[in-house]
Amino acid sequence: MDIKNDFPILKNRKITYLDSGATTQKPVQVIKKIEDFYENYNANPHRGAYSLSIQATEEYENTRTKIAKFINAKHREEIIFSKNATESLNLIAYSYGMENLKKDDEVVISIMEHHSNLVPWQKVTKTTGSKLNYMYINNEFELSDEEIENKITDKTKIVGITHVSNVTRNNK
Repeated sequence: MDIKNDFPILKNRKITYLDSGATTQKPVQVIKKIEDFYENYNANPHRGAYSLSIQATEEYENTRTKIAKFINAKHREEIIFSKNATESLNLIAYSYGMENLKKDDEVVISIMEHHSNLVPWQKVTKTTGSKLNYMYINNEFELSDEEIENKITDKTKIVGITHVSNVTRNNK
């Protein structure tokens, strides 16, 4: 199965799109659901007592339930929505991080992180007195098992690692 077939913009193009940190391409399933929402439910969830707002709220909350089930969350209330990854990372850093990290706690990120997952942890660890540790990549642009085992310790409270980095490039 060629996953590119799910992404209309990538069909018939010989590219690998790695700029998802800035703009994420949408699979056809997401495009169709967005279209369905705009055609059938476009109103503010949780903001009105009129029928369209109630339908939008139901659609919104049903999505929360589906995502919770998909990622095996214990409770649907564990699922929050934000406008992008940067906002989510800031939310975690400045709410959880500022409130829970203490002196001698550690945050571990990879050296491949985008600034949106670097700068907040730099600020939070400086403010809380905790320590920011970096995992370094090998010659294959990977985090080795040894690096992971050495950097993630009992003092580690948060680990933030990119799935795909746009700051590395394999020159082989």
